[in-house]
Amino acid sequence: MKTTVETAYARLLLVDDDPDVVWGIGKYLMRRGFEVTTCGDGTEAVELLSKTAFEVLLTDIQMPGLNGLALIEWVNQHCPGVRVVVMTAFGSPTVQEVVRRKGAVLYLEKPVDPDLLVQVIENREPRDSFSGVVDDIDLFDYVQLLMVTNRQALLEVVSTQGERGRLFIEGGQVRHAECGEEQGESAFFRCLSFNGGRFANVPWREPESDTIARRGDHLLMDAARLKDELAHEGSARPPSLVPPSGLEFDDIEWQIP
Repeated sequence: MKTTVETAYARLLLVDDDPDVVWGIGKYLMRRGFEVTTCGDGTEAVELLSKTAFEVLLTDIQMPGLNGLALIEWVNQHCPGVRVVVMTAFGSPTVQEVVRRKGAVLYLEKPVDPDLLVQVIENREPRDSFSGVVDDIDLFDYVQLLMVTNRQALLEVVSTQGERGRLFIEGGQVRHAECGEEQGESAFFRCLSFNGGRFANVPWREPESDTIARRGDHLLMDAARLKDELAHEGSARPPSLVPPSGLEFDDIEWQIP
């Protein structure tokens, strides 16, 4: 039987695919009087959040299936009152900035300081906490983050002009990209050339084929060069771009400087 205490944030959902983290942090928080529910991936977390009112979400970033970033996006859309604390072993200034923009109240690098965690959970408005909304995220930087951290992600992208595409990223590489009738590298460059728009992490599915074999860092170098060329030319996209098919998803807005 789980225990509870009289606190503003007593009911917690802890999400991490590392059983040692789940056991250690979960046991500590329960000893401090919190009601703790645990699970090992984002997909299961969504099911739990859909059925139960949690006050705080403690989540890892790199997890199989629905990763932590996608989970936070889902929470922002469907459970905006839930406070989010991010825990990760893959910390960097870029990761920290992304989760801050997604509205996380705290970003912790593993191993987590449990006393600090409790302090933040018990405090309604910690002075050093993060706050914010999901906007103004640069798609190029986000794709680079996914590659550097070797995460698996399927991004659905739409430009401000209504052009749409999909990027399949796994193991530090772009396995497949599609944008309208284009596939492969040309579709990848086309998506990253969008001059603003929206994107979303959606549940992973295997691409019908792997159309990109070149290393991810080489692709990003070429994409950055193309972006610079378009900026100098004052063009929003290469002449070869054609409108793709529609998408159905809750999306994130970003702006390319």
